[in-house]
Amino acid sequence: PLMRSSPRPSHRDALSSGDGTWDDAIRPRMDQCLEAHVSAENAPLSTRIEKFDRIGFPGGPFAEAAPDFHMYGLAKMFGDAYMKIVARDYPMVKVASVDPGLVYTDLILRMPKYRGKERGETTAVSP
Repeated sequence: PLMRSSPRPSHRDALSSGDGTWDDAIRPRMDQCLEAHVSAENAPLSTRIEKFDRIGFPGGPFAEAAPDFHMYGLAKMFGDAYMKIVARDYPMVKVASVDPGLVYTDLILRMPKYRGKERGETTAVSP
């Protein structure tokens, strides 16, 4: 949910409506994000943030606090968008996309807010 609220409105609308296709709604936007990530992978954090801001996919609350989480969040957002398309195109197939909230994994332990904390010291749930 946090990642879905961050993109510029045109991206958010295209990804949340379920009206598009993989080729017109998801793939071009995903390619933009991958290009931004690869081109700034070894750059300073400010450059990475600027690249995503420029293409309309800012990191929201994770931009500075957890840049690794930003790409994960985008991947989840693109997966959710694709599930809407699959559900529309194949109504006889039951499609589910689940957002369990914050889960205690090594990924969140890279976030400064959670670094070095035990599960009980966070709001995360255990898988």
